[in-house]
Amino acid sequence: MDRKWDELEVDCLINIFERLELEELILEVAFVCKSWYRASISPQCWKSLNFDKLNFDPSGPLVTAFSHQYGVQNFSVAGFLTLAISRGGPAVMELILPAVCPLENIIFASNRCPYVRVLGLPMHITKHNNKELLMSLEEISPLGELISKWKDLEFLHIREYQPYTRDILLSIKSHCKNFIGIKKIGLMGDDESSAIAEVLPGLKQLTVTSSTTPAFMVRESLKEILEGCRELEVLVINNCCGFEVDEEILEMASHIKSFMYKDVRLNVDENYYPLAIIFDPVTWKHSGIDLSLD
Repeated sequence: MDRKWDELEVDCLINIFERLELEELILEVAFVCKSWYRASISPQCWKSLNFDKLNFDPSGPLVTAFSHQYGVQNFSVAGFLTLAISRGGPAVMELILPAVCPLENIIFASNRCPYVRVLGLPMHITKHNNKELLMSLEEISPLGELISKWKDLEFLHIREYQPYTRDILLSIKSHCKNFIGIKKIGLMGDDESSAIAEVLPGLKQLTVTSSTTPAFMVRESLKEILEGCRELEVLVINNCCGFEVDEEILEMASHIKSFMYKDVRLNVDENYYPLAIIFDPVTWKHSGIDLSLD
């Protein structure tokens, strides 16, 4: 006799559900039947929280469907994150925060999910649930202290240029003994490359890649990392402008077991980095998108 899906053992359902995307878990599985709902709220199903894949546009399908399914009148990104983080709790191993994230959610996650191994920081940190109120560097100074709580951290994703990168890496050096890799998405500031080379000389893996815009890293920044991180085993550079991979770079990277690069070019894409056309990208030293030209 054929067995019905709603009669499957809970452990079997959890084994299936933990492979689903967050949107499927929240909006579809939970509303099939009671047994599926009970399985779907198991912390094991929430061990990978990648919020970067979700579109939180107020008029988008996720927010519309969530508001309808859960009877929510005023959707809140902060509330949505709190729900998912609460369900995962200590089981969460991967936490990729959305591009815009309230500081309160980062604080909550650092306390609720202490065993995170892969962490993706937001591009912008906001006050409460107001995406228009971006926090200043002084206001997000506790970020390094929060990072220190994730002692099992192995990989860090950093989106675009972040002035707090050095503080974060110093905290990782002191508290995260299993840390091995960084994924840098978008613009790499020269102070960020210096921080990587100086603070984490034992780094094993580094990826520099694009987001919605090409990655940007000048030649000197790459050379500084290659000279400083002599224990690099994997270096991946994708869709990146600012330098060319030539004989010098290949020679400097010869100690790396796996050096993979694709669509790396010297020319700066003026559609995304218009101010960069003023500078020679071979020698341009920058500290972020604001080049302070006054």
